[in-house]
Amino acid sequence: MNEQLFQQALLSVQSRRMQAQSENDRRHREINAKIPQIAEINSQLAQTSARLFAMMRDGKASEAEIEQLKRENLEAQKICAQLLTANGYPADYLEIRYQCEKCNDTGYYQGRYCPCLEQAIAAAAIRSMNRSAQLELASFEQFSLEYYRGRTVNGEDCYDMMRRILSACQSYAAQFSRKSPSLLFYGGTGLGKTHLSLAIAHDVMLAGFDVIYDSIINLLGKVESEHFGRSKDAEADTLDLLLNVDLLILDDLGTEYTSPFYVSTIYNIINTRINRALPTIISTNLDFIGIQRRYEERLVSRLFTMYEPKHFIGEDVRLLKKAASKPLA
Repeated sequence: MNEQLFQQALLSVQSRRMQAQSENDRRHREINAKIPQIAEINSQLAQTSARLFAMMRDGKASEAEIEQLKRENLEAQKICAQLLTANGYPADYLEIRYQCEKCNDTGYYQGRYCPCLEQAIAAAAIRSMNRSAQLELASFEQFSLEYYRGRTVNGEDCYDMMRRILSACQSYAAQFSRKSPSLLFYGGTGLGKTHLSLAIAHDVMLAGFDVIYDSIINLLGKVESEHFGRSKDAEADTLDLLLNVDLLILDDLGTEYTSPFYVSTIYNIINTRINRALPTIISTNLDFIGIQRRYEERLVSRLFTMYEPKHFIGEDVRLLKKAASKPLA
């Protein structure tokens, strides 16, 4: 496990604990000021608890005395709850509220890492992987349909097709859940596949979901390095993150090397996420025929039957922008 990521995750979990304790202290100060009777009862409870602890520590407390003190504490807590509700507060207003009920935001449960800490570690790893993706640089608002207006491809109106794709992507991001469908973006270079993938990733992350976005070359390279022990971080597990993240976006399918390891890894990622009903977005410059020629039938059948296809058409927007920026002669 990457020590830096572990420390980041542990710090985030333990900061939740400090925030919960700070909020609980604030509530106690509020109630002590508004309901003095509760302040007196809490003071008595603290004294009783201290006395009980001292008696048990010194071995001087009989079972009867311990039970009597416990009954007094329970009765005092009952009176506090009644006072709270009588003054318009919930009965449990003074109970501390940790986000994780298993570990009370310590990161450890029954002598092992708590699942909440493992989730925080995965989230830190995902943030690290996405650091170079520059997700904030592409948004739906920045996607201009004007580059498609007045153009046709094989009789298809480019503006109308891309308007429908843009609308579908906006709805996908706005309604995203871990049960959302998988999408296949295909079409020539410079038609907006990467832009809309990044825009979806940006909005889905803002909604609180974990997203991994990268080119398939980069991701397969990381998995290969870890698998064959060439990674500096011997305990990293990029593949596990790819298999379990809320939304995985693989850019530029078809640009990777056609090694047996890469082919089997791509199939493993696609097939496993389908079996787990987790959404994936794949973009490629290949058309359906190109995909059929490059990949084995079992992978092709999954892409064609389990993914919703979005065909991007038009002229290379990057070239159009470049031409528009040139000064007139």
